Amino acid sequence: MKRRLAQFTGLLSIVLVVTLLNACATLSADEQQEKRTELNEMGDRAIATLLETRPETAELLEQSIGYAVIKMQVTKIPVFGAGGGYGVVKDERTGVRSYIKVSRFEIGGGLGAQRYKVIIFFSDEKLLARAIAGTWHFDAGAEAAAGDETMEANVKKADEGYRAFKIGESGAVATVTVRVARGKPYLD
Repeated sequence: MKRRLAQFTGLLSIVLVVTLLNACATLSADEQQEKRTELNEMGDRAIATLLETRPETAELLEQSIGYAVIKMQVTKIPVFGAGGGYGVVKDERTGVRSYIKVSRFEIGGGLGAQRYKVIIFFSDEKLLARAIAGTWHFDAGAEAAAGDETMEANVKKADEGYRAFKIGESGAVATVTVRVARGKPYLD
């Protein structure tokens, strides 16, 4: 009984955090521009970090038609997990940047909390268009992470029109879950 109460309390905490992350707040034009600048700088820094730590990705960036960089924060209790974040999607053909808000939900074994960035290079025009529109989703299987050391299975999808990389920032998590992260337009 105590374990179920603890799981329920944990789940309730996750629901509250996700609700707060997804709360709709109207931003002024200046606040929107400040947020765009912040997301652009975050994306540029994440790409620079990836290129520094994995130089072979320079060719992938050069060949991609666009990319997305999403900063996520996720909490996982034994059965459920949830999180959210914000990101920028850039169409390399036009130079246009779009902004997305991402929600993540998962079911399965695991425990922990983590902050990380996902960098996705697109080679498929339809997937890039869906990412810009906020209708593309990214899913994965198993991961183990501690601090900035992250390993995740099933994130390299070159044959499916994209290639994804994950840069851990902080926290620790170990999971084997079914999860979905879904974006929607933000700021535009």
